[in-house]
Amino acid sequence: MAATAREDGASGQERGQRGCEHYDRGCLLKAPCCDKLYTCRLCHDNNEDHQLDRFKVKEVQCINCEKIQHAQQTCEECSTLFGEYYCDICHLFDKDKKQYHCENCGICRIGPKEDFFHCLKCNLCLAMNLQGRHKILCNDCNGRSTVQFHILGMKCKICESYNTAQAGGRRISLDQQ
Repeated sequence: MAATAREDGASGQERGQRGCEHYDRGCLLKAPCCDKLYTCRLCHDNNEDHQLDRFKVKEVQCINCEKIQHAQQTCEECSTLFGEYYCDICHLFDKDKKQYHCENCGICRIGPKEDFFHCLKCNLCLAMNLQGRHKILCNDCNGRSTVQFHILGMKCKICESYNTAQAGGRRISLDQQ
């Protein structure tokens, strides 16, 4: 196997932290698009002219023993825990924030799961106390703000979360474009 380029993993280790500013993790993702190693897809996307599809990640490199292996929660060589939370669909490794994978959203959300429900009309997860009486808004701070529509997510101007929904107007799904 040819050696892969290590792009950003060393800098975090030198500062004594696991992972990067985005995620606390004990591995680097091997980007299938360019065969480079990055701590996360955000770090990859900030340094490359293309985006990393996290769903296509198949291999990771342990930050301790540097063994490249199948994506999994712990290192098969030295037993380093790559993440307290691991999703084998999203290939998300992180410190436990009570995350859960929502099948309807197709991504991992910060939970705990029992505190949220998936609204099929809004097509996102909302706090249980909003069930049956919500109008579209930020699902993390419950604030309302005007933001520009983006197909992948709208950033709340109050708390900067992307767990927001569009108020009013016609929703456009990916298959309607």
